[in-house]
Amino acid sequence: MADEGTNRKLFWGVVVVALVVVAVVLAWPGVEEELAPEPVRAFAAVEEEGSGVAKVGVVEMEVGTEFRVHAVLEARGRGGETVYYTEAARLAIGGEEVPAERIRRWERRATVRVLWFTVEGVVPYIELAEGQDLSRFRFEGFFRPEWGTDWSVAGELEPANDARLVREDRQGRLPFGTQRYQARIEMYPLADDQVPRERFESAGPGEVMADPGAFPTAVVTLPGAAGPASAAFGLTGIEPQPGAGAEVQAELQRMTRERLAFGRLALLRVILDAAGRTFGGGAPGDLEWSLIDLDAGPPWGPDEVAAGDLLRVGERFVVLYRDEGSAGVLDRDDLCFDYARGSVVRPLSRVFGGGGEVQWARLGGGGER
Repeated sequence: MADEGTNRKLFWGVVVVALVVVAVVLAWPGVEEELAPEPVRAFAAVEEEGSGVAKVGVVEMEVGTEFRVHAVLEARGRGGETVYYTEAARLAIGGEEVPAERIRRWERRATVRVLWFTVEGVVPYIELAEGQDLSRFRFEGFFRPEWGTDWSVAGELEPANDARLVREDRQGRLPFGTQRYQARIEMYPLADDQVPRERFESAGPGEVMADPGAFPTAVVTLPGAAGPASAAFGLTGIEPQPGAGAEVQAELQRMTRERLAFGRLALLRVILDAAGRTFGGGAPGDLEWSLIDLDAGPPWGPDEVAAGDLLRVGERFVVLYRDEGSAGVLDRDDLCFDYARGSVVRPLSRVFGGGGEVQWARLGGGGER
């Protein structure tokens, strides 16, 4: 019995000593960090307000919807398990939601700062010379220091590639459009370090064209017929020369459908397709055109002029956006989407400056007033 009691005391003594040793080891500076999951790559993810899920991919929303952009750091544990550090409560990558137990907030020793970028066409507008192909177009990352360095930021659509435009053509903060995001996660062992120990960048300019649907993108559109037209804002407009080859035209149509960039006529085809109309001969197809006078226009309303309707003079066309004039009738002060050189919101007076007569075709109905 004495030996049994001694053995029991010895056993528990060993257990206590072992626990103390483990506690000391884990408390030793740097040991806990050495055992923690190892960061391997970064993502950016878009979370639509009310959805509860941040998605690495394209998120389509209606105008007025708030959203956030989250940085995500993927890490691998010593046992091969994968965890994701982020402030998003839920996360989806590649269309699959990440199990909740794999999502963590960053509570480790190193200080993390996130640098934010938008990924846009390098300029808002490109006019191709005769014989040029679409290789002139490329994406570029634009640093957004005004967004801060937090893990999560409020989503913004304002483009950064229009710095060279004259003030009247710079769009500023429109409530709709398409924008892409990149996060650079920098890790500093000490908070006052000036140089990061490691950097991890989410997908950037070089990855957009390969898989547009997997790139973190916010698409915010107006309701109804004006939706496809409003999604073009933030994208580079590309104008080929008349008679450009079929290969250029087909590729520009694909880029327009996938919201990589847009061609003026290719966008018109997308607008008409969405409205269930046809496009033929380089001009709008099965539409009923009415001749109207901008000095005595028809009224705005569900059964009259609406956002998404088309106006044209010759080959120049615009998409109606909003009533800004007087008395609720279509006039020169009303706003439109003009795609002659990129995408710009303009009053009709700056597009149709001659006589008052233009052609009007209804695509909307119940549009914005």
